[in-house]
Amino acid sequence: MAEFFDNLTDFIKELENFNFITVMLRMFLATLIGGIIGLERSKRGRSAGMRTHILVCLGASLTALMGYYLVEHGFASDPARLSAQVISGIGFLGAGLILFHNKFKIAGLTTAAGLWNTAIIGLACGFGFYECAIIGFLIAMITSIFLPKIEYWLSKNDKYTMIYMEMHTNANVNRIYDILRNSNFGEIHNIEIVSPKSGNSEHIGIEFTLTLQKKSNVYNLEKTLCAIEGIVFAVEI
Repeated sequence: MAEFFDNLTDFIKELENFNFITVMLRMFLATLIGGIIGLERSKRGRSAGMRTHILVCLGASLTALMGYYLVEHGFASDPARLSAQVISGIGFLGAGLILFHNKFKIAGLTTAAGLWNTAIIGLACGFGFYECAIIGFLIAMITSIFLPKIEYWLSKNDKYTMIYMEMHTNANVNRIYDILRNSNFGEIHNIEIVSPKSGNSEHIGIEFTLTLQKKSNVYNLEKTLCAIEGIVFAVEI
């Protein structure tokens, strides 16, 4: 076993040399890893999918390779300086993926963070740091695929959730409260009327805490609330 790992280490060391074969290998690895991460995002219907992740990962890899090339050909260049521009520059692309729903609920942070992480994996591919690239890729996939299931399993055992909703000023608040109280989602308490977070002066903002029933689903609760006449929208906060 020790001899196997020694041979594997020597093989990886050979791949760290800068030549045509290793350049092609690094670009291929960056394309493959970016594509797989992007495919997972595409299946979840995210705006940054397979093509975006491939281009980001490959572009980061090419940046690292270009830094190597400049040094190899005698240019007074620091490869790490080019890479630093990728790490900071990709933040502008990631910022475009972060969306605000109803002006206070945020979505897209995971995709933006994943895109930034993909760029760094691409840099690792470009520099020939294969161990870092592969381990980082595996952790990224575990985080994207398995952690949401664990989070869902943990959160479904939570007893309490807080709901914010807005309704028209002419809505019958008492009628809506009776509908909520008689629903089968759980016990409602701590109701508070607040300023509308949407900024619309024709709306009334309401926050309340709900003790969920064992099999209740917050998403279904939001849909049920939005279907009630007079309610503009309802979201978990």
